[in-house]
Amino acid sequence: MSALDDFSYTEKLIRYGRLKTHSNIDDVGLEYCISSGFIDQRGQATEAGKNLMQFMDFSEDRRPS
Repeated sequence: MSALDDFSYTEKLIRYGRLKTHSNIDDVGLEYCISSGFIDQRGQATEAGKNLMQFMDFSEDRRPS
């Protein structure tokens, strides 16, 4: 996995964290993801975070148009 892929996962997870916390602040979304185990202390997506994003991407692809 490339550094660009890791960055993409992290950005998506932060966006997910912002949605879950109803916040528009990246740091709040990041803290949510760290405490949930989706992002590690170094700011990289964990296996749980990567699995979550794959599930979410799959569900978005199946959304009716």
